[in-house]
Amino acid sequence: MISKTLKVSLVMILLCSISFVNAQERQREKKRNPEELFKSLDTNADGELSLEEFTSKRRREDIKAEAINDRFKSLDNDMNGSVSMEEFASRREVSKEERMQQRFAEMDGNGDGQVDINEYKVFLENVEKKGKKRMRRRH
Repeated sequence: MISKTLKVSLVMILLCSISFVNAQERQREKKRNPEELFKSLDTNADGELSLEEFTSKRRREDIKAEAINDRFKSLDNDMNGSVSMEEFASRREVSKEERMQQRFAEMDGNGDGQVDINEYKVFLENVEKKGKKRMRRRH
């Protein structure tokens, strides 16, 4: 009896592990590095993204044209009307830093620059609530 339960448990662990690894691989495939993304957007291969190139592959129904234009302007650091690979990659890194700072500010409930265990627990509860709300909206 114990050996049968043990075998079933091991099979379940194996299946979960395989599923987890597959999910991680799919996630890595979705996240292309900045160079690959830039090359796919640079349709005329001149090393610069025009607003038209940037807009053409970024059209989705849920993204407004003005949001795309604002994003393009934020990438165009030298304001010459085109985005170089360096501008594209650097803005992406800045965005990561901004997201980290924003996330930390969300966790730091009392604004003292440190996150204690209680603040972290509250943060996790809020994330869980937001996740449940999103799931309800999708269905």
